[in-house]
Amino acid sequence: MGPPPFETLLGPRFPNSIYLSTSRGRRYALVAPIRSLHPSVALLLTDSFSSTLLVALARVPSRIGYGAEGRSFLLTRTVRRTGPARSAARTAEYRVLGEAAGLSGMREEPSVRPEPREVERGAAALARFGFANGAYAVLAPGASYGPAKQWGAERFAAVGARAARSHRLSLVVVGSGEDRPVAAAVARAAVRDGAQVFDTTGATDLVELTGILAGARAVVSNDSGVMHLAAALGRPTVSVFGSTSPVWTSATAPWVANLYAAYPCSPCFRRTCPIGYRCLEAIGTDEATAALDRLLA
Repeated sequence: MGPPPFETLLGPRFPNSIYLSTSRGRRYALVAPIRSLHPSVALLLTDSFSSTLLVALARVPSRIGYGAEGRSFLLTRTVRRTGPARSAARTAEYRVLGEAAGLSGMREEPSVRPEPREVERGAAALARFGFANGAYAVLAPGASYGPAKQWGAERFAAVGARAARSHRLSLVVVGSGEDRPVAAAVARAAVRDGAQVFDTTGATDLVELTGILAGARAVVSNDSGVMHLAAALGRPTVSVFGSTSPVWTSATAPWVANLYAAYPCSPCFRRTCPIGYRCLEAIGTDEATAALDRLLA
């Protein structure tokens, strides 16, 4: 159960499973479809009250999750955290929940193998923008969460242009439609610095994006969905954290470098900052370039 675009990612990987598309506004429309499937267990990965109420209304007999948002009375099994909320990696929290539901062998390193269709669609998408062949790095300067997650166009462009020169790479900029302004600024600045840039922002679906990321030599991203997908695909990934926590929401793997300034007021998890985004500004382009070079070595 999740947002509609995720079905294209999960469907081919779990062909014997049923995916129920939902959104915040239509969440409770799934009560009847869930009830009709007669599931025996609901494993609640999020801490939200609404998701717990949904499976309770759908009469799922076993409901397992962490006690949060006053929802414990709706759970049939409340799992105890080993520490305060957001003090451990989400993957570790999910593993504990999975074990409570009787699942075993769960890895904490992200792992997604690209499907042939995704690789083909990704190559075709790049070809639409004039990319023929060769190695490339992906830049993902957007983050729908808000400005407190966005490192800045000039910084992305500077790191990308250096990588293009040092490692003989083209640059591919990715993102959703709302990321077009910052992506265009990144592309302009990187081109001025001598890089070859292909801006695909707002013009790819999740299948194409997955293929593009799978073929990248490296990825530089804010803390975003692109970062998590790139890391899961095993791509060398530099991720920049501002108001969010690299402990809780990072992708933990040897091929991922998580950059975080550890400002006294962070992680605050705010979408905007009233004091000037110093946690982001404290992360310099030299630091990001050095991290990228280490991963590419």
